[in-house]
Amino acid sequence: MLDVPPDGGRGWVVVLGCVIFSAATVGWGYVFRTKLPDPCFSLASVVLTTHQVWGVTEEYLKNHVFPDASDSVLSTLGSPFLAAGAIIWTISMLACIFATKLWHFFVIMGPVQGIANALVFPLIVALPAQWFLRHRALATGIVVAGSSIGGAVSSLIFGVMLNSLGLKKSFAIYTAMDGALFVAAYFMISERRKPSQRKPIVWFDKSFFTDPVFWSLGGCFFFTVFGYLSPVFFLPTFAQEKLPNLSPLLSILPVAMLNFSAATGRTLVGLLGDRIGPVNALWSAIMLSGLIQMLVWSFVSTYAGIMVFGIMYGFVCGCFLSLSPAVASQLYGSSRLAGLSGLLLMFNLPGNSAGAPIGGAILSATGGNWLAVSLYSGSLQIIGATVLLYARFKREPKIFTVY
Repeated sequence: MLDVPPDGGRGWVVVLGCVIFSAATVGWGYVFRTKLPDPCFSLASVVLTTHQVWGVTEEYLKNHVFPDASDSVLSTLGSPFLAAGAIIWTISMLACIFATKLWHFFVIMGPVQGIANALVFPLIVALPAQWFLRHRALATGIVVAGSSIGGAVSSLIFGVMLNSLGLKKSFAIYTAMDGALFVAAYFMISERRKPSQRKPIVWFDKSFFTDPVFWSLGGCFFFTVFGYLSPVFFLPTFAQEKLPNLSPLLSILPVAMLNFSAATGRTLVGLLGDRIGPVNALWSAIMLSGLIQMLVWSFVSTYAGIMVFGIMYGFVCGCFLSLSPAVASQLYGSSRLAGLSGLLLMFNLPGNSAGAPIGGAILSATGGNWLAVSLYSGSLQIIGATVLLYARFKREPKIFTVY
C-alpha cells in the first residue's frame, strides 16, 4: 500500500518543534559581536574562534556518524538522540555561567555544543520528509529558517541581557529558556513511520568520485561557503567603523535583521525551487549573494545603507543550505541522497572553518580596507555559482527549462 504523507495537520506541529530546536541550537551560532561586560572577554572573539571547532566537530559527526539526513537515520536513532542533544546543549549553556577563561568558552561552544548540534540537526531536517510531500521543500525550508530566527532573536535579547544583567545572570536565564523550549519542542515532535519501514542505508557510494557532476556540485559548495560568513561575522564591526557613535544595540541590529531576512529567504526559496527547479534556484541565489556583496556592501556607508544590505544579503545568503537536499535529489535521485548528503558536507568544512578568518586576515593586511573583504567573499560566491553551471548543463542542456 502506497504511503502518502498527510501534507499538513499534525505535521505542522512537528515542524514547529523542529523550528524550536533549530532556533535554540544552530541559531546560537549566529550570536556575533555581542560584548561581554568583562573587558577580558569578547564573545565575538570566542565565537569566531570556537565556531571553527564547532564546525569541525559537527561536520565530522555528520559525515561519519550521521551522514544520512533522511528517514533511515531518524527511524534508527530518533527521540533518544534528540533528547541527548537537548540535554548536552542545556548543560553546555549552564556551564557558561561558571566559565572564567577563554579556553572554557572554547571547549563549551566548540566540541560540546558541536556534539549536541550534530545529534539534533540531522534529525530535525529529516522529519518534514515523513509528514510532507507537496509542501516538503517549504516545510524543510521553515525548519532551516528557524536557525536564522533564533540567531536574530538571540542577538538582540542576549546583547541587552549582557549589558543590563551581566554574564552569569544572562546565561542562567538563557539556560532556563532553552530548557523550557526543548521540553515543549520534544513533545511536539513525533515520527510517522515505524522502524520496520526504514530502508537500508548506503553509507558510502564510491561511484560519486568518478562523476564530474559530483565535483561540480561539491566545488560550488566549497567556494560558496568560503564567501558566506564574512558579512555575518563582520557586519556589526563594519557598522561601528563607519558610524563610531552607534550604540551597542544599533550596531548588532543589522545582523539581527540579516537573520530575520534569512529566515524569510530560506523559507520562500523552497517555493521558488518548486517553480523554476532546485538547481536553477540554487544558481540564482548564490549568484545574487555574491553580487550583493560586491555591488552593495562595497559602497554602503550610512546606517540605512547597512540595514538595506543586511536585509538583501540575508534574504539570499543562506538559501543554498535549504536547497542542497533538493538539488542533490534532482541531480542523483532521492534513492542516493543518503550517501551523497554526507559527502557534500565535506565541501562545506573548509569554508566554515577558514572563510571568515581569511576575511579578517585580509581586513588586517589591507589596513582596514572593507572593499577588499567584500570583493574577496563576493567573488568566491560568484565562482561557486559558475562552477555549478557544469552540473546544470551536463544534466539538462536546455537553458530555459525547469531543473
